[in-house]
Amino acid sequence: MERLGLSTDWEKRTLRQAHVFVGIYATAALLAACLVYQAGGSIVWTVGIWLATTALLNWAMTRKLRRRRQILAEPFLAEWETVLQQEVLFFRVLPEDEKGRFRREVQVFIGEKRITGIGIQLDVKTRVLVAAAAVIPIFGFPEWEWDQIREVLVYPDRFDENHAFAEAAGRYTLGMVGTGAYNGMMILSKPDLVQGFQNAGDKRNVALHEFAHLVDKSDGSIDGLPGVGLSKDAIGPWIELVRRKMAEMAAGNSDIHPYGLTNEAEFFAVATEYFFERPGVMQRKHPKLYAMLAKVFRQSLADRARDFQKERKLGHPRLGRNSACPCGSGLKYKKCCLDRARA
Repeated sequence: MERLGLSTDWEKRTLRQAHVFVGIYATAALLAACLVYQAGGSIVWTVGIWLATTALLNWAMTRKLRRRRQILAEPFLAEWETVLQQEVLFFRVLPEDEKGRFRREVQVFIGEKRITGIGIQLDVKTRVLVAAAAVIPIFGFPEWEWDQIREVLVYPDRFDENHAFAEAAGRYTLGMVGTGAYNGMMILSKPDLVQGFQNAGDKRNVALHEFAHLVDKSDGSIDGLPGVGLSKDAIGPWIELVRRKMAEMAAGNSDIHPYGLTNEAEFFAVATEYFFERPGVMQRKHPKLYAMLAKVFRQSLADRARDFQKERKLGHPRLGRNSACPCGSGLKYKKCCLDRARA
């Protein structure tokens, strides 16, 4: 498969920030070196310390950029492409030029974040689905960085409030964003993760739900008031809209999942699932909510509602051994991704 390049804007911004930071501290180091020299220090020793300090700062500040270059220098695996083509409806309806950016974001997430199986051996499909769920809600923000999370734990089943997933009563949790000792982590039930993508029209996707909480957390708190997408003038109308929609739900006059009544944060996450799985339906039934979420996520999915509907009717693409490989290699499936998957 193709090798994917860095986002030019992200690279330029990162280098610019690194140069500013290094410049400030290098100047301070130079002043310190001058003081050492004036106090009688050797000029060779003084200049050497300054150069070493500057080089060390530059190395530290560009470490993430170098690591990302290494990640994207690797080929995008054919097995990953197969999962995206077969399981991720959002990816299939993207224009071809945007699919390349989606692949890049998936590759970066897999390369930079830990995805750990707890009590299970993770397969390629699970890793790619987690990464896809991370990319979908922030796809309208090309320069987004997932600083709020460092690891996703995948459990073999649903779990209880103590994070136990063994056979016992009270295992009702499908996923959660960690707090306290689990800060920077997310836990997902593997069966529910997979089911969320297999049924792309039920307005339920636990991974999207949990990543919506992290989008909400971008302003520091999970409170149902996302810190991105909405202008200050839109905050008041958003709060009023949420209040009205929750009242409709409480009265039984809404098709939004009742779990959204838990609190404003859960409403936002439930509405996010609806928005990304059935954008056309949401625009028709909840036009103001759809319009607000389109601003929050900077994505107008209703423009592709017909494509979503068409792909849902087609179901998951079935690949025969002699079918053209979905990765675009030009080879037959049996000679490309199928062989790699077996390997």
